[in-house]
Amino acid sequence: MIEMTLEEDLPEEFRGGTLRIGAENKLNESSKATSPNILTPADKTDKESAELSSNNNNCHWRNAFIAPFSSIPNKITETIWSSKSKETTPAPNTIDRSVLPSIPINEDPNNFFTFRDGVMERAVRECINQFLDPTTEGPLYASFLLTQINHWDIDKERLILVTAKSMVLVKYDFIALKRLDYQKISLNDIEGIIIGNLVYPSGSLIPERNMKGIRLLLKQEKSDNLASKWNPFNNEVPFWTFTFHPLYFHKDCTDEKFRSLYNLELFIEQLCTAVNKIKENSVILHHNILLENYIGLGSIIHNRNSLGFFKVRGKFSF
Repeated sequence: MIEMTLEEDLPEEFRGGTLRIGAENKLNESSKATSPNILTPADKTDKESAELSSNNNNCHWRNAFIAPFSSIPNKITETIWSSKSKETTPAPNTIDRSVLPSIPINEDPNNFFTFRDGVMERAVRECINQFLDPTTEGPLYASFLLTQINHWDIDKERLILVTAKSMVLVKYDFIALKRLDYQKISLNDIEGIIIGNLVYPSGSLIPERNMKGIRLLLKQEKSDNLASKWNPFNNEVPFWTFTFHPLYFHKDCTDEKFRSLYNLELFIEQLCTAVNKIKENSVILHHNILLENYIGLGSIIHNRNSLGFFKVRGKFSF
């Protein structure tokens, strides 16, 4: 009896094979997959289906009641930014916060008392006579009317006098034409100057100012503490922050004499020149100026209504 193995039966030219599935086989496989008697990974038991339905119902109620509350911060941000042009405003996460060349002021410039003839000249003369001594402080380099931003992000209209040795910051009532308060510092007490764009923290809901500013770092006689930092009436904050006066951008403010009073760039030039003359190693940095305000609705209301400026407000002036 001759025994033959499988290897002996195969011809030498056989090296492999291909399995083909015809249309009938596909139909059979499809019918098996949909057959109720055959379980596949996609099949679900009645218990699993019930749990899935319950989860869908929970998601529905969660979206109906919880989602509106969780979206409140986004709604606030969208409302604050709604004043921007829709054509140029990208998604909230990709907002372009580059500094604008100007900010249009549409109201009557005469609403600002400082825009009226003779008001600024009188205020400057009065403050020079009251606060400056040319023999000890040197000649007056320049006078400016700028916006001071305090440590609570509140804008205030301030008159500034720069001499060869000192700088005077004056709160002046341009309605009653009298001085209300002032602060004087020696230029030697300016330990550093920061020049850059005014920005807010990344998590802040406050709309960006799109404005350039300057911050003067002052010499501290005593260490700053948390209580003084969060006191809105504290006048001993070791830095002063300034930006343009709103009238600088008004279309009717074409007189260069007026524009020079409201011009932050000219103030930066004059102050840095004065500081460099009196201090050999003055520190001047160029980077963003951080305004630590996250949700300050009070500052938004105050600044949007220009409450820090002496203006005509309907039947009242303050």
